[in-house]
Amino acid sequence: MTSSTSVPRRIAMLVPASNTNAEPLTAAVLRDVPEVEVFASRFRLPASLDARIDGAVLGEAVPLVAEVAPDVIAFHGTAGSWTGVDADATLATELAAATGAAAGTTATQAMYAALAALGARSVTVVFPGSDEIVSGIAGELGGRGIDVVGRSTLPTDLTNPQIAALERDSIESLLVGGSREGADAVLCVGTNLRAGYLVDELEQRLGLPVVDSAVAVAWHVLRLAGVTAPVAGWGSLLLRH
Repeated sequence: MTSSTSVPRRIAMLVPASNTNAEPLTAAVLRDVPEVEVFASRFRLPASLDARIDGAVLGEAVPLVAEVAPDVIAFHGTAGSWTGVDADATLATELAAATGAAAGTTATQAMYAALAALGARSVTVVFPGSDEIVSGIAGELGGRGIDVVGRSTLPTDLTNPQIAALERDSIESLLVGGSREGADAVLCVGTNLRAGYLVDELEQRLGLPVVDSAVAVAWHVLRLAGVTAPVAGWGSLLLRH
């Protein structure tokens, strides 16, 4: 929301076509932040969860969203957290260059930035899919000095529509599952999982920061856009400068 006299920062998001959480959640988080406006462009995810995202996958989504002349661009996908964080960083740089944005990020980079801001060196990973994917996430985190001391997963990997269809009770059970002994934070990976709405409540219940990937994107794009005002109701991360 902006006033008629303000010049808003423009945030661009690249969102998987099957993701029904990213845009509504971002709008809810930023509803009372007057300095920004958010625009989204959609692309189709590859069938494999291990596929790397590049220009060929994103296609016209990038030049289309570039037409709004964004200040910051964010790729709203977490696959880089297990396929390769370095490649994700390269993607963010390429997206910023392709759109003329001053800064770019991805959901994976946002999560890493959030953990750094919270000083978290050990985490419990929550993922709406198989333990095999979390092993990849743990490998990437471990390579950057962050230990995975617990994990909460499902018996099998879900499709994006299946993730979005999970009920509150199922999401809450997933979030509170797994060992948290020795954890500095709970890391929830998956921007189509509607976990962000539970973060504030669960932090109070668990006594730990909860980093939800979709909420982390909202926090990171705000910081990259130079907006540091705290936003209440979405957990401790959004209260940090």
